Amino acid sequence: MNTAALKAAKAPTKGRPFLGRADAPVTLVEFTDYQCPYCSRFYKNTLPALKRDYIDTGKVRLVLKDLPLSFHAHARKAAQAAHCAGEQNAFWPMHDKLFENNRALEAGKLPGYATALGLDGTSFTACLASDRHMTAIDADAGQARATGITGTPSFIVGKSTDDVIDGLGIRGAQPFAVFKANIDKLLAQAGANADTGTKTQ
Repeated sequence: MNTAALKAAKAPTKGRPFLGRADAPVTLVEFTDYQCPYCSRFYKNTLPALKRDYIDTGKVRLVLKDLPLSFHAHARKAAQAAHCAGEQNAFWPMHDKLFENNRALEAGKLPGYATALGLDGTSFTACLASDRHMTAIDADAGQARATGITGTPSFIVGKSTDDVIDGLGIRGAQPFAVFKANIDKLLAQAGANADTGTKTQ
């Protein structure tokens, strides 16, 4: 999926995995599907530049939310694998491993990825069998639909808050320049507010 921008959109972020500083002035919410080829394109082609210029420099917090699409047979279980790895403080390493192998996400392959990351295989497998993260995964998907997001990857970029991000929706694996333009605009606004002493909610 690689089309035009969405209109204004919002999504809650509390309790979901994130990269970057919790107090970064701008938040980018990503709705992803590990089996989606366009999500893989974003991961390979755009995320490294976002990390280098914005996330690792403390300017942007990336919050990940799940939107496994119904026609991707392995996407829901893959999303669960990321959260099961998260129980062992390895959500993002598993996130990366899944995208690096996004054409091989059958359930039987997931324990091997956990082993490759040095995780406790017994705990990981028990977590997968329990389905205990599925409620949160399905809640993410429901929130996406409620704000008009039906495909992946989709993004919301806005001023950081403690929970709900209310900002601009960006649809598809857009080039880095699209994210840069919107992030820079928000950073400029945040800088102007800081300079004038304006408080933001």
